[in-house]
Amino acid sequence: MPRRFGRLPPLTSLEGFEAAARLKSFSLAAEELNITQSAVSHQIRALEAFFQLDLFNRVGRSVELTVAGADFLESATQALTTLAKGRRRLSFYYRPGSVVWGATMAFASKWLVPRYTKLQSWFPDIQPWLFTTDDLYELESQEVDLAIWFGDGQWQGMEATKLFHDELTPLVSPTRFAMGKIPKTHKALLKVALLHDERSDDWLSWFNAVGLEDVDAIEGAVFSDSGLLLESATYGQGVALGSLIFAKDLLTSGQLIQPFKETIVTNDAYYLVHSSNQPLRPAVAKAKEWLLKEVEEFNEQRTGN
Repeated sequence: MPRRFGRLPPLTSLEGFEAAARLKSFSLAAEELNITQSAVSHQIRALEAFFQLDLFNRVGRSVELTVAGADFLESATQALTTLAKGRRRLSFYYRPGSVVWGATMAFASKWLVPRYTKLQSWFPDIQPWLFTTDDLYELESQEVDLAIWFGDGQWQGMEATKLFHDELTPLVSPTRFAMGKIPKTHKALLKVALLHDERSDDWLSWFNAVGLEDVDAIEGAVFSDSGLLLESATYGQGVALGSLIFAKDLLTSGQLIQPFKETIVTNDAYYLVHSSNQPLRPAVAKAKEWLLKEVEEFNEQRTGN
C-alpha cells in the first residue's frame, strides 16, 4: 500500500532550515534553537540530500536561499506553524478545565468578570484565562477558545452567535460634574464637555435621535476603551455617551446618573465567536452553554420579561 503522503523530507530538519533561512545564518539559527552550528548544518545537508538540490548558497559567513530553497521555505513554515498550533491545542488537555476567553477590556471588566463567580459555581472545574484587546485577531494565534466581538457578525471562518445590542445614553456624575450643574435639556448638553469613545454610534447619532440635527458634537476627549470613558465621567470630567450595559453597577451605586430617558440602540451587536473549523473541547462547550444561558437571563432582565 502506498504511503498516504508519499515520501516526506526529514521533519526534524525543518526547524533548522526555517531558522537558518529566516536569520540568513547557520550560527544564529543554532543560537536560537539552542543547538550546535554543526547540528544545524547536518539538518540542512539532510534536506539537500533528500531533495538532491542545494537549498542555500554559502556566501562567506552568511547564507542565502536558492530559488528552490525559497520555494520550499513557504511549505516548511506552513508545516511548522500548523504543528505548533496543534501542540498548543494539545497542551490544554493537561488542564482539562481551561477555557481561554477573549474580549475587550470594557466588556471583560464590566460584564464578564463580574459573572465569573456564577460561572465557577455552575462549572467548578473551570480554569478561565482572559485575553483582552480592542482589536480583531486570529483566535488560533492568540489561543482563544471563545471570543466576544462587537460588529455585524460576518467574520469568515467563525461561528458567531448574537448576544445583544448595546444601548447608549448620556451619563454624568451627580456630585462631581460642574459643581452639581447637571444639564436639564438636550440643548444644554451642547454647552458642556462631551466625552466620546470610538463607536460609530456617537453623540451626533444621539442628538439626531432626539431631534437636534446639524449640531457641533465632535469636540471633547475621546477614549478607545468604553470602560475608561465611564470612569472619566465618574470623575466629573464631562458627560459620556455611555453604555447602559457597562454602566449598570455605576448607576446602581449612584456614581453616575442617566439625566435623559432617550437612548440609542447600536447598529452592531456583541457576538460570541469561535472557530467553525475546530471542534470545541468539552470544557469550552460547557463554558459556551453557560454564557448563552447567562445572556438569556440578562436579556430577560433588560426587557422586563
